[in-house]
Amino acid sequence: MRRRIMKCPKCKQIELKSHVINEIEVDQCPTCRGIWFDEQELPVMLTHASKDLKSLTQGKERSDLDKISGQCPVDDSDLMRVFCQADRNVVLDRCPKCLGVWLDGGELKRLAK
Repeated sequence: MRRRIMKCPKCKQIELKSHVINEIEVDQCPTCRGIWFDEQELPVMLTHASKDLKSLTQGKERSDLDKISGQCPVDDSDLMRVFCQADRNVVLDRCPKCLGVWLDGGELKRLAK
């Protein structure tokens, strides 16, 4: 079965690149460094040591991206903006349909601390 091409919810036309970290496959935008996590991948990823996440935490936080609403790269639903329970300063973009989560560049680094 061929995998669907996933586009960045913030950069719109940029294709997400797949990364495997400790057997979890996530998708990251090479431009804004945002990351897509399928349902339940983010909580599992946050249990890993920060050194394991280093390749995903290179992005810088950009407050301008919080103002951009996006569509789910999996099913094109409008993403909902919600405050992260672990750090209320981080605003997650969550798909109400597939329950995936988008973190803007730099947000994973903040949550991994």
